[in-house]
Amino acid sequence: MIYLVGGARPNFMKIAAISREFEKFDISYDIIHTGQHYDYNMNQVFFDEFGLKKPLVHLEVGSGPHGEQTGKIMERFERLCLDERPDMVFTVGDVNSTMGAALVAAKLHIPVAHQEAGMRSGDKKMPEEINRIVTDHISDLLFPISPKDFQNLYAEGITENVHLVGDPMIDNLLYYKEIYACDHTEKIILVELHRPANVDDPKNLTEIVIALNQLAERYHVVFTIHPRTKKKIEEFKLWQYLDMVDHCDPVGYFDFHKLMNQAGCVITDSDGIQQETSVLNISCLAIRDTSNIQYTIDHGTTQLCSPDRVELFSKAVCKYHMNEKSNFPKQLKDLNDGKSSERITQIVKGYII
Repeated sequence: MIYLVGGARPNFMKIAAISREFEKFDISYDIIHTGQHYDYNMNQVFFDEFGLKKPLVHLEVGSGPHGEQTGKIMERFERLCLDERPDMVFTVGDVNSTMGAALVAAKLHIPVAHQEAGMRSGDKKMPEEINRIVTDHISDLLFPISPKDFQNLYAEGITENVHLVGDPMIDNLLYYKEIYACDHTEKIILVELHRPANVDDPKNLTEIVIALNQLAERYHVVFTIHPRTKKKIEEFKLWQYLDMVDHCDPVGYFDFHKLMNQAGCVITDSDGIQQETSVLNISCLAIRDTSNIQYTIDHGTTQLCSPDRVELFSKAVCKYHMNEKSNFPKQLKDLNDGKSSERITQIVKGYII
């Protein structure tokens, strides 16, 4: 029995693709939901849309400071592992659920697999960077998504059981492509932001929303507002700067990707969205100092941008009017072929038999 552990929105997109292949290859698995994201539009909607099996348990850890949240994950997941002793704990992504579950399994001598291994931004101020480094150094099977991530692991001395397979998130993107295909003629600017560096800092968030409102004077700007971001907009009293912006709560996977397909430009701080826009040849501005997925900048459609109203406005206008095409070398094209989860499953099956 393999435990697929997830707790946040992007985790379930990856789990959807991996679990489809586990079922094809008759691998027994259960989904463990930590409850790191608990709003309907941040977790349950994905179970409904993807037809995911009901989680074996929901740990209901909720939000909170990093130490408190990770501690709850570890305490509750450890009880489950002690009682049930799974054959493997399979973690995805870089959230606290990823690291917490991996630490528990490693200390109980249960094999750990990590999908998205080797991803590095070089910025240890980001909690996700710490989660990635810790998880990779205690994992038994490592699945990097790009050659750069593969090289990062080798540079850190992690050389065994490292398999370059691509990203299950792209599998999902291609698997459902016909469902979210969009024939709208109106182009929009689509916005999604959630990282603390952007939304917890009152100066940065103020600069961003002012720029969005200025863009909305020219273009149709759609801002799907993450619960964390909404809380900070209210706390910093910034709604006045969004009166021209078409804003809403987070939407489901299919609705979001219909909007993405309609976008002349996507503004985000999400790693996954940077990948998806590059695969779909959609212009993307990442409000980040660094990128975890450098190939989306080197060969894709992503450009980095600071949270400065002048820079954000000018770059968004330029990106909106570009007809961009990613320029992936053959190896990246092969890794983004929609078969990452199949490759992962074959390796996992060989490992546990």
